[in-house]
This record gives sequence, C-alpha cells and structure tokens, in this order.
Amino acid sequence: MSVINANTVLDESSFRPVHWVLFILMITLISFDGYDLVVYGTMVPTLMKAWHLNPAQAGVIGSYALIGAGFGSIVFGTLADKIGRKRALIISGSLFSLAMGLTGFTNSPHTFGFWRFIAGFGIGGSFPNVIAMLSEYAPKKKRAQMIASVMAGMQIGGILAAALSMWLSPIFGWKGMMFIGAIPLLLIPAFIAFLPEAPEKLISSNRIDELKATLLKFEPSLLMDASTTFEVNKGAGKSNLAALFTDGRAFSTVMSWGMYFMCYYIIWGVSVWLPKLMMNAGFGFKSSVAFLITLNVGGWIGSNLGGVVADKIGAKLTTIILYILAFITISLLGVTHNFMAASVLVFLAAVGFMGGQNVAHGYIAAYYPPPMRSTVMGVCFTAGRIGGIAGPTLLGVLMMMGLFNFVGLALPALLGAIFLFLIQDKHNYTKLQAKAE
Repeated sequence: MSVINANTVLDESSFRPVHWVLFILMITLISFDGYDLVVYGTMVPTLMKAWHLNPAQAGVIGSYALIGAGFGSIVFGTLADKIGRKRALIISGSLFSLAMGLTGFTNSPHTFGFWRFIAGFGIGGSFPNVIAMLSEYAPKKKRAQMIASVMAGMQIGGILAAALSMWLSPIFGWKGMMFIGAIPLLLIPAFIAFLPEAPEKLISSNRIDELKATLLKFEPSLLMDASTTFEVNKGAGKSNLAALFTDGRAFSTVMSWGMYFMCYYIIWGVSVWLPKLMMNAGFGFKSSVAFLITLNVGGWIGSNLGGVVADKIGAKLTTIILYILAFITISLLGVTHNFMAASVLVFLAAVGFMGGQNVAHGYIAAYYPPPMRSTVMGVCFTAGRIGGIAGPTLLGVLMMMGLFNFVGLALPALLGAIFLFLIQDKHNYTKLQAKAE
C-alpha cells in the first residue's frame, strides 16, 4: 500500500495547461476586483457634483466597500476552511458581481453606499481564497511569480476602469461603468466546472476519487491504485483564528497585520484620491485619470517583475525593497508639478507599493500551514481593509483642512517595510518543512 502526500505532488508538478486554466480564472476574478477599486475613483468628481458631496463625504462613501471587504475577508476566509475554497470563491464572486450591477440602478448616495458595501463583502471573500488556492496548486518553483501575476489582475482591472471612464463615461455615465462590473456572473459556470478543491478538504470529506482525478490533472504521471492512501503535510491540522498565534507565530502574525494595514492605506488612498489630487494641482480631468492608468500599469509591471525576482532572492527581501521604493517616490510627488516627472514618480510608486503588496501575499500565505491559509489571508486582508478605510477618509479630511502632505502619505510604506522585516522566519512553516525534508 502506497501513501501519497498531495501537497508534495502539487509542489513538484510542472507547469501544465491545467495551471493556465486556474491562472486565467483567478486573474479574471481579481481583475474585476481591481476594476471595482479604481472605478469609484474615476467617479468621485462626477458624484461630488451630482450629489453635492464634500471631500470627507466622498471619502467615507469610498470606504463603504472596504468596510464590507473587511467583514467579507474574515467571514469567507474562515468559512472556506469549513465548506471548501471552491464553494467560497463561487459564492463571493457571485455576490460582488451582482452587487456591482445593482449599484448602477441607485439614485442616492445612501443606496449607492449600501450596494458598495455588499460588493466589498464579496470582494473581501474572494481575495484570501484566491491566494490560498494558488499557494496549494501552483508549482513551488513558480509560486511567487504566479501569485504576484494573478494579484496584478488588480492593476489590469484598474487600467480597464480608468480607460473606459475616459471613453465610455461621457456616453453612458457612471451607471454604465457599474454595470460592467457584473460581467463575472457569466463566468460562474466555468468556476463550477474547472476550479479544484483544496486537497485537505477532499481528504477530510473522503472525496478520494475526486482527489485522484484532481492530482492526475496536475501530475499525469502519478501512479495510484485502489490501495493508495493520501495525506497532507504534517502539522497542518488547525484552521481556527487562535491557531495563528500558536507555534511561535504570535508576534509575526501581528506584524503581518500591521504591514497589510499600512500598504492598503496607500493603495486605497491613492486610488480614490489621485484624480482629484492631480486636478487640484492644475491638471485636467482626462490628464488626472491618465495618472490612474499610469498607476496601474506600474503596479502590473511591478507585480510581474517582483514575482520573478522573488522566486530568485525571496519574497520577503523583494517586498521590503519595493516598499522602500514606494516611500521615496511618493514623497517626491510633493515637489514636482511637471506632468512627465509626476507620471514617472506615480509609475515607480505603483511598482513599489502595488508590486510589493502582491509579492507579499505569497510570502504571508506560505508562512502558515495550508489549512490556515484562507483564515490568515482573510484576517490580513481585513487589517488591510481597515487601513484602506482610514486612507480615503483621513486624506479627505486633511484635504478639507488644507493639511495634506505627500510625505505623510508615503510614511506607511516605510512602516510596512519595517513590519515585514520584523516577521520571524524561524517560525515560517514552509521553510521548516523544507528543512525537515
């Protein structure tokens, strides 16, 4: 009787067509998450005028989706470890797509904010489970690159939102932009048909035939017979919230929350307010929206290059370098009013904070045992969403008070690098497993 470790099989598999299917489904879902993030920023000037909102009110409305995402990350992150990541992804993806479409039917800031909250709840549920699923099914040698590339879908969606707002918003208005966000509903059948379930979930629920079929898709040469039994990595049995503080990981868990808070403060603060900040600096609406395209192109390039570098020198070091780059370039935005110079700085800043954050996802997920990954990513994203709530809201208040400063906006990037540096690698689950082997 042979015993096969499902995690080892998936770790050592070569990149195959089934990985491409998984990649395409995941990046499509994340791209529409990114679309939702940026599309509100393109609407802010229009909505402020139509609904007579001041900057603080607009910032609060921009935070509704983040509040929902914070709850969604915890609920779906922990729920997925019970009902399975595939089911959690299908439910959360359907929810945010439906809510995005319904937002387009609203006529007041109150109902708009409500559906933004529901959309955020669904988006929050998708993030931790996408990363957890990729952490298990991506080949070990390509894992950091694949996770960073998929999460760079945020920037693809951001580019799409900014570009469409320039060309379609004058024709269809902001409501038409929201209807586009419902497109992922059409992809739900593909998610049902092609997404795999987590190996430990299949084993614990005695779905052995499904596990065998799944493993053969990722490793066709795998030899199995009727007597073959399966296991997952040892020490991977706990999945509740309290487990994040066991095995010496308590301090590092808190540091990871701090890192996510700081980086999402910048991501959401910049994404919501960049067009308005640039209009205040004297640029026209189209030029200001063009900065959003530059921002997301930089984030996309930074994520993909960062993933490649991370597979060579490590995700932690790569992320720290990128965060420091973000701190320097955001600080310099306050000393230039030249369009080209500002564009270069926005591009490099996005390479730093967006690219760095997408690389960090893989590092944090791998720090914990597989069954805990949906939970830990859910809690980390919740910490990030709290930072994202603080970012747009505080920046709106500072703008009203005339106290906005780019160095203050950049400081969280430096703090994020410090928090990541303090995470203790001696308790890293993946590294401990590698030493044991």
